[in-house]
Amino acid sequence: MNKDEQLKKVLSDYAAGHLSARETKKLEHLILKYPSGESWDWKDSSHKEAMKDRIQARIEAHNNTKAKIRRINIRIAVSIAAALVCFFIFFYLYLIPGPTDTFYTVVQSKSYSSDKVVLILPDGKQYRLKDTASFAHLRSELGLQMKSLGLENNITVSVPGQKQFKLTLEDGTKVWLNGGSTLKFSSDLYKQTAREVLLDGEAYFEVASDKIHPFHVFGGGAEVKVTGTKFNVQAFESDHFVRTSLVEGIVTFRIDHKTYKLSPGMEVIADTERKDVSSQSFDIDKLLSWKEGYFVFDNIELVDVMKAVSRWYNISVVAKSPIKNKKIGGTFPKNVPLIDFLNDLTLLSGVEFKINGKEVQIIN
Repeated sequence: MNKDEQLKKVLSDYAAGHLSARETKKLEHLILKYPSGESWDWKDSSHKEAMKDRIQARIEAHNNTKAKIRRINIRIAVSIAAALVCFFIFFYLYLIPGPTDTFYTVVQSKSYSSDKVVLILPDGKQYRLKDTASFAHLRSELGLQMKSLGLENNITVSVPGQKQFKLTLEDGTKVWLNGGSTLKFSSDLYKQTAREVLLDGEAYFEVASDKIHPFHVFGGGAEVKVTGTKFNVQAFESDHFVRTSLVEGIVTFRIDHKTYKLSPGMEVIADTERKDVSSQSFDIDKLLSWKEGYFVFDNIELVDVMKAVSRWYNISVVAKSPIKNKKIGGTFPKNVPLIDFLNDLTLLSGVEFKINGKEVQIIN
């Protein structure tokens, strides 16, 4: 039996309902994953959408639901078979064994060299830190090593999940780093024309005033410039957005060669993928609740909730199907076990979760 005949037989068996449940599910998944578009011999657009909807409805059915296998009209199968070139891809992939349960990744956990806050030097040497530190003090402790290395803009402070850290820079600027964040800066921060730091994560800054040496925060493709002020920045590279919220003073936000000025109580949110920038007011207590050890969700999508949960507990999150129109509101302590947190989310959303090692599965 040649390849064309094998493919026709697979489609014929599918249309006749002779394939097993696993085989049927796999074939339908491939049809949706690798659509052949206009090259299919559809009668009309309604014909095309009807088949898509019927297959999609079956794939999204709950695994434990024992519904009867619906048969697709044999004439639809024949019209699909006419596009053999497109379906050769399906045929080869169809024969490759795969897992019975398919999940897609909502958010991926991160790898840390330590479960403690660490200071990382350019040569890879690491020093564990407590919950708070002064860089001037650290410099005196590590002065010999740092002087011999000739550090520039590459000292890194890494804060893993379930940790927070307060750092006082040599210029007197105070930085609070949320779990899952990293901050890079120069050992000679105050001796340069401009004070610059690079952020991947979330941080609250109280910048020491100095009009001669402006303070710059770079993160997510954006730049925040101040001379002395209090503000919060969310700039997780994986999220593709930057949120800068001004508590006190004046902030200049710059992205894509455009500049925005903020006044206290206002924030700017930049979507780096859509190239969209918006501004709005914010609640300071809710914004800074993370510093006090709380999650505060103000009617936000469950997917965004799980991103915050992933960063704090450092877990991956996967789902069997897209999670839409599930919004969460409320205040949650961050110092509880993950299972307790997820149980609370289940009560609010009706969505079930399963913990599998370092992975959380969203069941429905």
